[in-house]
Amino acid sequence: MTSLIKDHMLVDPALQQEIMRRIAMANICVSQPRHTADPLGLLGMPGGKEVSVYLRHAADAVLLDDAGKVVLITRRNQPGMGLAALPGGFIDLRHGSASMVEQPALTALREAREETGISEDILAAANVTPVGMRACNRPFDIREAWGDIAGTPIKRGDLFAVSTQAFCVRIKGDLSTILLHAGDDASQVRVEEVAALRAEHFGVPDHLAMIRQAVALRS
Repeated sequence: MTSLIKDHMLVDPALQQEIMRRIAMANICVSQPRHTADPLGLLGMPGGKEVSVYLRHAADAVLLDDAGKVVLITRRNQPGMGLAALPGGFIDLRHGSASMVEQPALTALREAREETGISEDILAAANVTPVGMRACNRPFDIREAWGDIAGTPIKRGDLFAVSTQAFCVRIKGDLSTILLHAGDDASQVRVEEVAALRAEHFGVPDHLAMIRQAVALRS
């Protein structure tokens, strides 16, 4: 499968579109997912091998201030390794639960803390608003599991597409004065002027659109 999978990312357009078709047919793209990952059946690969496919759910945090600045990370891993992205990550099971998943807004805030080091007090004072609808038509983000993934049915070698919901986290004050430090999946963290951002800066293609949608919420 080396020509189909590169750096644990599915790159074959036909297989990408087949998975997007299954997601659309399954009607599982909802604001509050009921599971950390939903099954999409077996996918036949060239050569006759079949792999299990899932839709795994995530959330992203658009940390904005009143001065038109946003917090970005540099991704440590694929997709978009070494390029800019929003802080974000996968929805987990609620603490102490074997089946209940956390609220996506809480996922976004948790990932913001883990990846940017922003304090809980600052986030507690922020206004948190969903940005648009959950995005599931994302053929560029279909991954091969590098191992069994705890809290999900995904096993090593399975494929999973990623759905995500962005949340605008409006921060009081000037973000450039707030102490931040990169952690978890982020190799760097920084504050940028939204007006200066360009598509080529981003390793995740839809993150710039999410930022612009979040800015529009405040205008």
